[in-house]
Amino acid sequence: MKSTVRWVLPLCLTLALVAPITSTVGAAQQPPQPPAQSFDPLVNRIRDGLKLNEAQAGELRNLLTRHAPKLMELRNRARANPYAPGLQPEVEKEQKAIREELSELLDEDQKGKLAVVDLRMFVPLGPPFVVINILPRVRLEPGTAKLATAERLIPAPSVTAKGRPGRLTDDQKVLHLLNRVTFGPRPGDIARVKELGIERFIEEQLHSETIDDSEVAKRLEVLPTPRMASAELYQFYPPVQQAEQRANEKNPQPIFGRPQQVLGELVQQKIVRAVSSNRQLQEVLTDFWYNHFNVFAQKEAAQWFVTGYERDVIRPRALGKFRDLLLATAESPAMLYYLDNWLSSSPDARQPRPPAPPRPQNGQPPRPAPGAIPRPPEGATPPPGADPNAAMMAKPQSTTPNPQPPPRPPARKPGINENYARELMELHTLGVEGGYTQKDVQEVARCFTGWTIDRPFQGGGFVYRPWMHDDGAKVVLGVTIPAGGGINDGLRVIEILSKHPSTARFISKKLCQRFVSDDPPASLVDRVAQAFLKTNGDIREVMRAILTSAEFNSPAVFRAKIKSPLELAASAIRAIDGDTNGAPAFHEWIRRMGEPLYQYAFPTGYGEDSAKWVNTGVFFNRINYAVALANNQINGTRYDPLRLVATEPAANPDALTSQLSALIVHTELSNESLRAVRAGLTEQPAPVTAAGAARPAMNGGDQPEMVPVRAAAPDMNPERRRIAQVVGLLMGTAEFQRR
Repeated sequence: MKSTVRWVLPLCLTLALVAPITSTVGAAQQPPQPPAQSFDPLVNRIRDGLKLNEAQAGELRNLLTRHAPKLMELRNRARANPYAPGLQPEVEKEQKAIREELSELLDEDQKGKLAVVDLRMFVPLGPPFVVINILPRVRLEPGTAKLATAERLIPAPSVTAKGRPGRLTDDQKVLHLLNRVTFGPRPGDIARVKELGIERFIEEQLHSETIDDSEVAKRLEVLPTPRMASAELYQFYPPVQQAEQRANEKNPQPIFGRPQQVLGELVQQKIVRAVSSNRQLQEVLTDFWYNHFNVFAQKEAAQWFVTGYERDVIRPRALGKFRDLLLATAESPAMLYYLDNWLSSSPDARQPRPPAPPRPQNGQPPRPAPGAIPRPPEGATPPPGADPNAAMMAKPQSTTPNPQPPPRPPARKPGINENYARELMELHTLGVEGGYTQKDVQEVARCFTGWTIDRPFQGGGFVYRPWMHDDGAKVVLGVTIPAGGGINDGLRVIEILSKHPSTARFISKKLCQRFVSDDPPASLVDRVAQAFLKTNGDIREVMRAILTSAEFNSPAVFRAKIKSPLELAASAIRAIDGDTNGAPAFHEWIRRMGEPLYQYAFPTGYGEDSAKWVNTGVFFNRINYAVALANNQINGTRYDPLRLVATEPAANPDALTSQLSALIVHTELSNESLRAVRAGLTEQPAPVTAAGAARPAMNGGDQPEMVPVRAAAPDMNPERRRIAQVVGLLMGTAEFQRR
């Protein structure tokens, strides 16, 4: 009963008020009152839900009539700007008034039921996430040019007479390379790499800065948050409590949306880059390094830090020196906050008191120091229209807004925090078997005391505070770090760890797991580790050693890794030359398949063991994603089925399957896969219905959903439906599910 009342009352109130309430032409006229009978359906429902008598129902009708004009005003304001400062408090005030007046009409039992009624649907406030449409990518082919004419089936790797796999052919090497260093080949990519040459293609991808990626950059310009600094994100997308507090200020600063918008656009841009970027190896490595240095985006203030973390720390250094990447993550507010190092301080730390201002002389106020920002006298009020915080801005000419102070954060618990030190050695560098001890963890934690965040709950940056630092002598992995080093203690640890042989082996093995196999040969890991040490951790040279190795081109590792949900989702779109704006429906499919982006809570990240991606819990979601994509049932994602075949769809299902296999899978199907496809073709093609479409959510559980999704209308063209049926079946084969 309570759940029924919770949604029936607000929904019915909204429907009843929207239709009958109209605006007046004359400004001096009172807003028209809706006819009393227009509330009858609503009153009847509430009467049934709360067991109202006739007298109570009549009073309820009068109550709704009295509040209708105010609700209409709030609704119109919300439509104009759903994030306008002051709107949320007024909505809450009106809801409270309605609830209190309605409560006076009820007995105690009815009041208990009313307590769970949610009245927030009276006014359409802004959703947590607003989809920003990204322009489709520009195709080189004109109009409806066919795609399959240049694609030919590549034989699967052969087996010798002794039962051992033979060598990969040139075509197989090209396909294998594209499956590993990109998010899957697009139509024409195999021919382009063959013409360019494998070695030259590898060099091109290793030097991503030389690749023109202006088209995807131009498309992503419409997303505002991926270009903002953390302080700006907090300023314009604050928490709800802060937005309400700001609404009471004299000159409130603008609010553009909810905090969920920040993470939503971050996921959006990642998907678009994975599908459309020409710098594919850089994007694959950006995904790898983010998981290696994982930060959980939904840990409180971290949600305003992760955008800059990936943009400014991870992506630019994905092919650089490992030491530089390690140091950048250590100084990143995202990592400092996520692993609590911003709280770590010497147990004896004492925050110094600010210096007392100079005493006035001869009755005159002291003259400010050169370059200082003058402060108004105590108790003075700023002039009309002036920013009351202007005197507090450290850089008055900066374009970065000055965030308003949020509610006071929890008091710090003094002492050394070992979280970052432990994960730094276990997950980021040496590995769990890297030869460090608990004593080393404690010493490293001491070295990083004082590495903290300026204004962590307002999007501030890295700052070193000497008064928090443990300045005594330390010993890390047998190396003595003298006392009095200050910030150099942490820098020395970065230097020691980045050059350690255990780090070279640990990082090399993880990269080999990503690009070769879940269990890479020890001989390969050893050679790659030597390349790491010889080049002082040059990631570009480490990758070259992997991609040019005999083990990388071994038939044993051909399609030996299962695609992650992101890899599967992106490769499927690329295979059919589709396009996506990375809208929330796409986020939800990746989440359903087990990989909500930026939302892995543990510092291990998702890891490189690909076998975990296929289990009974998510397997059918992988198949359903393929069917939804093939039938154009994912909002914001599209392709043209008729472009995928060289001629009109063949009447012979085997011929159509062969054509599309060359374009999507590229290799011959196994007998088992071929039987599964043929069995699927015996059924009538049935596009995904609206009821089966994805509903986007930022996360599972009680996380708020972003926007409702409406599935596209079923395609009634029989030719496109036939092609879509084969496409969906091919994407569900074992061959396509692997890379």
